[in-house]
Amino acid sequence: MLTASVLKWGYCMAYTEDDRIKEVQKYLRLDLTRSTELQDIVDLAAQLCDKPIAFINLLDEQANLLKVRSGMDLQFFEESMEPSATGFSAPTFCHYGMQQNDVLVINNALNDSRFDDDPMVHSGPKVRFYAGAPLIINNGLKLGTLCLFDSKPGELSDVQKKALRTLSRQIAHLLELELAKELLKRQVQETNAKNESLMKIAYIQSHEIRHPLTSIMGLINLIRDDAYLVNGKWLKMMTDAAENLDARITAIVNESLSDKDLKAIRFDKMVEEIEDYAILLLDQHGNIENWNKGAMLVKGYQAGEIIGKNFRIFYTDDDRKGGRPERLIAHAIAHGTAKDQGWRVRKDGTRFWGSIVITAIHNDKNEVIGFTKVTKDLTGQMEHPAVAGK
Repeated sequence: MLTASVLKWGYCMAYTEDDRIKEVQKYLRLDLTRSTELQDIVDLAAQLCDKPIAFINLLDEQANLLKVRSGMDLQFFEESMEPSATGFSAPTFCHYGMQQNDVLVINNALNDSRFDDDPMVHSGPKVRFYAGAPLIINNGLKLGTLCLFDSKPGELSDVQKKALRTLSRQIAHLLELELAKELLKRQVQETNAKNESLMKIAYIQSHEIRHPLTSIMGLINLIRDDAYLVNGKWLKMMTDAAENLDARITAIVNESLSDKDLKAIRFDKMVEEIEDYAILLLDQHGNIENWNKGAMLVKGYQAGEIIGKNFRIFYTDDDRKGGRPERLIAHAIAHGTAKDQGWRVRKDGTRFWGSIVITAIHNDKNEVIGFTKVTKDLTGQMEHPAVAGK
């Protein structure tokens, strides 16, 4: 049974399983399939160890998430590793592999009592051989494994084990590099956006400041050159110009970028606190990037348990097999929004009748970069709400 013990995964005592999951979530947001370096390493691992299947497996608290793969069609593996609505009932191969600090080799899973009830062994892909090397990053946390599978029993030589250890270290280094590149990219984008906004503000506001400032300077020059004597009328003109300048400066400060950021933060906080609707932010692939309190109440997951997973997890087995989530995404891409009603699945396995609206988010080039998904629980409004628990 999976626990939150720091001893279970064999890493530094300063960290807990919650720390590990939070770290994994950072990497799950990366599009690792674009990394040719990672793909080359996985291909090399399969070739050096002479195994038909190899992949990088990042593990959160309840699901195996395949990111980079090599070998035959992995559909059977993906279906076998896809979590049910209630989560995993037992550790998988890679959960055991991640407990080790060295390469775990299972020559024949049929002879290992840990997998007596594992569907991957007795049905589905019928796994016999497994080898996994943990992916340990610099802070000591384990993200998952570099693993090999085969449908027939097998072995690894000492040289092959050493190669697998070396390749797993290289993968861990590359993963950290990919995360650092993504964080740097975001920082550069944010900095560029702020600089662009500040330049626009400076350009616009400089013209509005220049007029009252020019008036004040002109009046002062006239007085300094003894062109006019200072009287009440002149003092009022200078006072009005100075007050106008002060008002413009105050307006600029009040409408500065930081103030706009505060408004955005307050708006995000308002959305976050809404309880009547489950509001989710999805990336372009349907993976969950953020959600509000209402989503937690309706669906039963904490944010740390769900961020990074695909929104397909909320659909029934029949809907997923029938491709319903994918059809809704495709409709939203084509028409801007997609509306639907149907049974959805909570974390505890119970069902609720939901009304859903998925809206596509576009960038300035009109490209779809993500989606918002709003769900309302209508179970209580149904004629026979008792069937919701079936």
